[in-house]
Amino acid sequence: MRSWLKQNHILVVFGRLRLGVRLGTSSASRRAVVARQVPQPTMKDILLGSGLRMPAMGYGVGTAWFRASEEKEVELKKCLTAALDAGFRHIDDAEMYQNEKATGEAIAQWVSRTGVAREQLFITGKVMSVDDPGVLATCRCSLERSGLSYYDLYLVHAPFQQSGQPFQRSLKEIWAEMETLVDQGLVRAIGVSNWRVCDLEDIFADARVKPVCNQIEAHPYLQQIELLRWCQNRGVVVAAYGPLIPVTREELRGGPVDLPVMAAASRLGKTPAQVLLRWSLQTGRAVITTTGKPERLPQLLEVSDDFELTAEELAAISAAGASRSEFRAFWPPLRAAAA
Repeated sequence: MRSWLKQNHILVVFGRLRLGVRLGTSSASRRAVVARQVPQPTMKDILLGSGLRMPAMGYGVGTAWFRASEEKEVELKKCLTAALDAGFRHIDDAEMYQNEKATGEAIAQWVSRTGVAREQLFITGKVMSVDDPGVLATCRCSLERSGLSYYDLYLVHAPFQQSGQPFQRSLKEIWAEMETLVDQGLVRAIGVSNWRVCDLEDIFADARVKPVCNQIEAHPYLQQIELLRWCQNRGVVVAAYGPLIPVTREELRGGPVDLPVMAAASRLGKTPAQVLLRWSLQTGRAVITTTGKPERLPQLLEVSDDFELTAEELAAISAAGASRSEFRAFWPPLRAAAA
């Protein structure tokens, strides 16, 4: 472990030199002052099966900045920097988003400015090109684009191609290559995203390195209880993306979830978004959320220990969500499979 940390410390320092950051005593002192001024993270950590600790809330860079233009990349860097300044320490990115370079530059500039060590951040990446060029080559390219020496968590983005067609290789073959990433020190833990129970069962028994996380769309209108329980019983953390779908999608506004969410928000003096995030955390899920409005960032982070929903409020929100047909906002192939 010491040699691993030493190696990555050297790589981080080299990366700073490559970016033209002066590492003299005076600049180090200035960074130390800035670091003391950066808000400390308040979000609780979740223990992963690998022994790593993952912040329970991550800041995602995929929705608003998917395949971002140059103008959007500037906005991404600004918002990501604001998220880090506010206290987010878990950043969620993916090869498919095509914004790894901008994300990596924002992280490097923030680390250089604040003096906060890279090791204090938790960075998630995802691979989609599992057939060509393959998991190993894709991971190396993503790390290079991001200016990183390793990912804390690396996920297979889906159990099939974007079109919904199967991969050319089996899930077992793909997972075996994921395991080599851990062996080579390119990633610290591996997991999956958008995988169903049938997909997980395909690899789980024979996996040498078990998946520690399954990142899925989850909110009161798509609770995926069977999948959640399967993962929990096997030590796989479920991370919910799209947790605010009930209040961000126009077609869901005025739906049955609104009433219990608004009632809880009124009692607590919180926003509906905060109540929905708290519902996800208290029902056993980590969350990946985002916002393009920096002024909302502190509100997102307040859901850690600032308040709790009662058992009755949790049950009311869950029951209201289950009272209508499931709503899946992302990954049409999964909608088709459930039909």
